[in-house]
Amino acid sequence: MIAEVVFDLPLDHPFSYLLPGDLKLACGQRVRAPLGGRGTRVGVVVALREGDESGLRPVQHVVDAAPIVSAAGLDLGRWIADESLSSWGSTLLALVPPPSRARRAESVAPAPDRAPSIPAREPELWTSADRDERLTAMLAAESEAALVIAPDTASAARWARRLDAARLDSGAGEAERREAWFAAARGRARVVVGTRGALLAPLPPPATLVLLEEHDPAHKPPGPPRLHSRDILIRRAALDGSRLILLSGAPSVESWARVDEGAVRSLPDGGGAWPQIIAADTRGILRNHPLTLPLTRAIEEMSRRGRGVALIVGRATSVLGCNDCGALLRCPNCAVPLQVRRDRRALVCRLCARVEPLPDRCPACGGRRLAPFGWDPERVEASVRRRFPRLTVSRSDPGAQVVIGTSALLRGGSPGRWGAVGFVWLDGFLRVPDFRASERVFQLLWAAAEAVGGSGRVIAQTLHADHYALAAARNREREAFYRQELGFRAELGYPPYKRLCHVSARGKTAATARALLEEAAAAIAGVAGLTIYPLAALGAPGAASAARWRFVIKGPAELPRLIAPALRPFLERGRRSGGVVEIEMDPVTT
Repeated sequence: MIAEVVFDLPLDHPFSYLLPGDLKLACGQRVRAPLGGRGTRVGVVVALREGDESGLRPVQHVVDAAPIVSAAGLDLGRWIADESLSSWGSTLLALVPPPSRARRAESVAPAPDRAPSIPAREPELWTSADRDERLTAMLAAESEAALVIAPDTASAARWARRLDAARLDSGAGEAERREAWFAAARGRARVVVGTRGALLAPLPPPATLVLLEEHDPAHKPPGPPRLHSRDILIRRAALDGSRLILLSGAPSVESWARVDEGAVRSLPDGGGAWPQIIAADTRGILRNHPLTLPLTRAIEEMSRRGRGVALIVGRATSVLGCNDCGALLRCPNCAVPLQVRRDRRALVCRLCARVEPLPDRCPACGGRRLAPFGWDPERVEASVRRRFPRLTVSRSDPGAQVVIGTSALLRGGSPGRWGAVGFVWLDGFLRVPDFRASERVFQLLWAAAEAVGGSGRVIAQTLHADHYALAAARNREREAFYRQELGFRAELGYPPYKRLCHVSARGKTAATARALLEEAAAAIAGVAGLTIYPLAALGAPGAASAARWRFVIKGPAELPRLIAPALRPFLERGRRSGGVVEIEMDPVTT
């Protein structure tokens, strides 16, 4: 008997091994087997067959006494690998708990096999402010197994406590994750909470699948599985008839487009009071002090009322903007802000690699105050302490009267947990070289409004008081924002109307990386229906990242199938040549 095994390698084919007569195996079990001249590695058995066994090396050790991945899980893993142009083995091994270090095979109940044919259910989008409370009550009342996917380990831990659920995230530790996996396989854990690594958790179908904070970019980090958690869960629900619930007050543009198409059902919003969202004009102010008068007054008022204030600080930007009129210098091809490259004294588009000279004046108003800008948390803290010496101010203590931090302060917790939220420099989130910048700003403002509740206040310090994302959040006009944003995406051919793919390479030298990518770009040059943007360096000369290059592909929904035949060989070629080639489908950042 021959076992076909896949490994965590950038290869699109399994390896064949002899199955010794005293070993019994099934598809979905992990084994340890020799690989090349580098000893043994753990892989997953994806097929068993009869055939010519001559010259085959034997499987050395069985890791799991029964399949840890079901037949349906193998199929889903194969689909993920095909859609993301990644390897089947890397995908599967990223979606199961790490094996025990014990030499004996771990005893585990067989993972559920393919579900009986169950009609697919329409995914649901929950956007109301009380969606967390509604979900908690629903999961407590039903008997169906449930898988809850959180964007990060802190959220997973919080929801596991809230639901008294088994944990399947890296914050739980390896032994606890294995225990949760096996408990789910045996039907002893009705509710499982985890992050992306739990997407294949072996719950008996049909189950309830939940994606928390669907809009959060943490659901699509670099590395396998190289697809958004939302898309994997949509596929899983379609295959096994599970119910899928997406939770977000301000969902991704991709999910809202699915609502418009009728592919996702949006539940009615519960309404309720909406806070005041104030746009505080920062012209001529922020370079000297991070607090405008409206934000200063909000801090004073909340301190009198005994309410906490969160000050959100974005990262300093490398995008050039005018501090007189607020205009951003944008790429005429792609409409994304151009990035300052001091080493080249130029502005560069991260998407199409267009280069423009650094201007002396603003092309919109003729002003000379052109500069990248940003406030770091330390400077904001020092300034707030000087202005409010009697208040407790902290960048780490959530119980302080004024807490300074990133947008992570808006995650989790109940509505109304802050008295006020201030965006020290909202333009820092707008001035990023990414076509999704307006979407992210709208989502941040919506999250801030929910965090302060109807009696609170949100102050956005900005040069762009008339920006449509700010206007839509202020007026609670969710549909108006998505209508305008989808129009912008359609006009310029951005997702969800087209798909993007980043192809990057790094090597010992910049020449190695560039040569690999030049060959890869040439290999797909003849494929119809694609836009292939020029190569661009990802690091400044002399920097550690200087040997990284990238190009971007834009194409139709079937983009993975169009480019896979030409690009997959480069994943292995990069490895053989001392470099690394990576393919990132549907990136969430430009």
